[in-house]
Amino acid sequence: MSFPLRTSVLFVVLTIVVLTNSLLPSLLANDSPKSSADQDQARRWVLAKFDGQTIIPPETGHLTVSLKTGRLLKNMATTKVYHKEIGALPLKIFDKTYRKGLYCPSIGEIVVHLPGPAKKFEAIFGIDSNRVESFYSNANQGSVIGTVEANGEKLFESKVMREGIAGQPVNVALSGATEFKLSMRDAGQGVVERVDFNQADWADAKVELENGQTIWVGDLPISPLAKAPESVAPFSFVYDGQDSRQFLSSWDRETRTRKLDEERTEHTLTFRDPHSGLQVRCVGIEYQDFPVVEWKLFFKNTGETSTPIIQDILPLDIDFERDNEGEFVLHHNNGSPHSLVKMSDETDYAPRSTRLAPKTTLELGSKIGLPASNDLPFFNIEFDGRGIIGAIGWPGQWKAMMTRDSDRGLELRAGQELTHFKLLPGEEVRSPLIALMFWQGDDWLDAQNLWRRWMIAHSLPRTADGKLPPPQHAASSSAYYMESTEATEENQIMFINRYLEEGLKPDYWWIDAGWYEYNDYWLNVGTWTPNKERFPRGLKPISDHLHKHGVEMILWFTPEVVARGSYIDREHPEWMLKGGAEWWMGHALFQGEVAGNVNDSGLTLLENVAAFGIGNPTATVVGRTRLDDGKWHLVTATRRIDKAAGRSELRLFVDGKLDAVGFTSNTAPLTANDSWGFGRQYQTRGIVGQLDDARVYDRALSDEQVEALFRRADTIPARHHYAFDGSLTDNIQGTDGEFIGTGELNFSKGATKSANDQSLVFNNDYGVKIKNDVPNDFTLSCWVRMDAPQAPPWGRGDFRLVNFGNPEAVKWMVDHIDQRIIEHGVDFYRHDGMPPLQYWRANDAPDRQGISEIKYIDGLLGFWDELRRRHPMIRIDICSGGGSRNELETLRRAVPLWRSDYAYEPIGMQALTYGMAMWIPYFGTGIMASDAYTFRSQLAPATSISWDVRRKDVDYDFRRKMLTQSRAVLDNFYGDFYPLTAYRTDDDVWMAWQFNRPDQGVGMLQAFRRPKSSALSMQFKLRGLETNAWYQITNMDDNKPVTMKGQSLMNDGLIINLPQPRSSALLTYERIHHDNKPSD
Repeated sequence: MSFPLRTSVLFVVLTIVVLTNSLLPSLLANDSPKSSADQDQARRWVLAKFDGQTIIPPETGHLTVSLKTGRLLKNMATTKVYHKEIGALPLKIFDKTYRKGLYCPSIGEIVVHLPGPAKKFEAIFGIDSNRVESFYSNANQGSVIGTVEANGEKLFESKVMREGIAGQPVNVALSGATEFKLSMRDAGQGVVERVDFNQADWADAKVELENGQTIWVGDLPISPLAKAPESVAPFSFVYDGQDSRQFLSSWDRETRTRKLDEERTEHTLTFRDPHSGLQVRCVGIEYQDFPVVEWKLFFKNTGETSTPIIQDILPLDIDFERDNEGEFVLHHNNGSPHSLVKMSDETDYAPRSTRLAPKTTLELGSKIGLPASNDLPFFNIEFDGRGIIGAIGWPGQWKAMMTRDSDRGLELRAGQELTHFKLLPGEEVRSPLIALMFWQGDDWLDAQNLWRRWMIAHSLPRTADGKLPPPQHAASSSAYYMESTEATEENQIMFINRYLEEGLKPDYWWIDAGWYEYNDYWLNVGTWTPNKERFPRGLKPISDHLHKHGVEMILWFTPEVVARGSYIDREHPEWMLKGGAEWWMGHALFQGEVAGNVNDSGLTLLENVAAFGIGNPTATVVGRTRLDDGKWHLVTATRRIDKAAGRSELRLFVDGKLDAVGFTSNTAPLTANDSWGFGRQYQTRGIVGQLDDARVYDRALSDEQVEALFRRADTIPARHHYAFDGSLTDNIQGTDGEFIGTGELNFSKGATKSANDQSLVFNNDYGVKIKNDVPNDFTLSCWVRMDAPQAPPWGRGDFRLVNFGNPEAVKWMVDHIDQRIIEHGVDFYRHDGMPPLQYWRANDAPDRQGISEIKYIDGLLGFWDELRRRHPMIRIDICSGGGSRNELETLRRAVPLWRSDYAYEPIGMQALTYGMAMWIPYFGTGIMASDAYTFRSQLAPATSISWDVRRKDVDYDFRRKMLTQSRAVLDNFYGDFYPLTAYRTDDDVWMAWQFNRPDQGVGMLQAFRRPKSSALSMQFKLRGLETNAWYQITNMDDNKPVTMKGQSLMNDGLIINLPQPRSSALLTYERIHHDNKPSD
């Protein structure tokens, strides 16, 4: 297909970089647990998706199964209660158990397909004995004859097998056969009263190939097998109304390869439309030391006119199949919400497992423009003993959808939540970064550790010397000086000296929010100059004092946020993005708030432009046309529910023209409030100005109908119409609106200026309560006139967002922060933020939706990159309501020293570490502990200690002991992570985990007996050890080492005794011998 000829040109080029990392430090030596099969799978996927090659999957063998009833079980058996399968048990024939083989629930046939010529087949055949002690026992039951056939010849036939008979050995020559058949037939009396007792086992079934390879039959997949990856690009988008999958294959295609250096090869694939000149660029990296592929898209318009609309950009758009067994299971985690989503709690980072059943769709995503504010943007899809780990790198609003078909397929899509824009001449934008890791194995937790190792190797920020973020203890006085609002040079140095005097030397001293000049409240930021009264010499004397004692300084900034009237706001108003408040914070036109209930709808004024929204904070659409010019303007808002898409469309019009558009997943009827406050609603700020001709429709008017309404040529009947021609009467219903507030009604000339036309004058003193009975599709409309700007709206309406999408603003901010870093001697730059989504959306025109977000994110990432270039040894901490900015792009530049605003409470701290460690190896939290249980619950790779060292009546010996112990184990957080208990937030259980560093043969175990647990001891099976190696285990509370073999620690487990509730254990282990038992 082709598009009509256009003068606009949009570039799209695909670039793949093949990367190896042979220079990683010893920390990562020998620590990539990937198999060659993992890497081969990633390579085939790249060849199909990026190089367009047709992939023929390697023949690894499979099973074709035809049984009378039931499903074949591999390497496990089961028992039954009535007709329900219970448990996953070893295969058992008479008195012997087996870990490998096939359990057949009924008679039938199994064809074994092999990857090459076979030499022989061995097994033990018999009736499974797991049902002997079940209801409807199969003791001495069953009657099965088993046969083996190859090349049309019967090679083996068993005697009649019943339960209680020892298994019959099978050892047959296959003479080069590439497939053979296992058959089971009923010899009579195997089914009693319709109960089938013919459950046969082929235990320890294995094939020796002619090349010497051994294949365990129970490890082979069951056909039909998953299809090979299709040779199409892994992304899609819609251009001028057409899906890219419909036209990319017909475009010109060019591939270019060049070697960048010894470790990287770049492959550039260019799609080009021969008619329009449209091109698209995708930059990808294939890692050769891990089975990981990552990429992002770039769109560029090289033409002289704007492009048609580009929308629904999905940098990840792939589908795949599972084999004919099992089901897709999604392993994913909660994020760490900003307080505007919900208050952080002990469920931050909680792990979840979701079965993706046929004909279902699961959505993940972010809220309010913070990527981890709802779901963590990492996930693991497990199926058929393998899986795919995915990550979305985007410090903004993302969405992922996993859609199952009715058979064995899964469609995976992800990208920026909203893209619908034209590109201006010369303009270029990018997509979110996508990373996929391919894995195979029986345990998805092993894949999580493979991901952790990749993160450590490639996706944690390193300083110029190549070092990873070091495990650390910081200290702060923020708990005692209201952040740093009461901090002074004197009390900061006093606190630092007290830490040093008590032998509690921290790695960093943390100066938090409030050290700068501000008015009224520390959040009123925008002037990054130290408070002259509290820091007359600036912060340099403090950092100099710290550096003298070998301590470095962390300093808090939030450069994206500017308060109204601050220095940056006054000096550079052209850089400010406004409109960050929700609709309910504004001045009432139609205000749906009743007694603080804001989960309905409303049309208001924010920053003197119209705002329309439903719910809180579901969606707010903010207009772009200022209304405070002394002229009459018609403001109209529509809500239309799109049931097929599962969303509501919100459209905002000024003077009959579309001014803003937005979408929300809220499709529910809006029935919380039965009325609107017109002009004012109870405690909400009212408008100062004139309103006229208020109309409510029980439908969403079309664009043409809204334009006709502006021309006063409308023909659609309203449900309510208040003309305000000297009264509050509803001209449609014949009832009066209810006066609310104070003062007296004030009428003046109306919008038409005709003799009889009047309007209602408001002065933030009264309003009119009008009926709200349009819960689904509806339209709100009224004429507005204002001679002057309205007062600031509530809350975030007093804040602006510095437009990091403006290169001049970014350059100025880099220079400004750079100067502060140098002037104050900053070693660790702490970057806080606020929810940006509403600001982005409020500043996008209807044909530029998503552009503000894209350019902002590009500028923000560039800001961090430039700071790191200018200060190659500096480290950056990222925060926004705790950990709500934890995503791949940010984590490559910054670390989350404050993982969540939920801190200190012990059970919650245990739960947060449990969940977060599955994905992110390095993170921090706060410590205020005065006991070992709490201290260890709060322990993390990076901590911020808030002890009141002014006091002399505390146990400093305990504090020194805790710090000494923690410094001895912190490096282990860079190891593999194994949960040893289930995730629970209850107070009557144990929680435990293990960090293991196999390359060094060391690790640690943390165990917590919670306050109401009645269990005095627990036995934990460790993971990842060498079977034949000996390990010395030391409990750090008694320092009495014991020696155990790796096999025993993993199979039998380690017993930990905690006689007292609310207690903990911290154990370390070290490999001391590889093979033989150490001598005494």
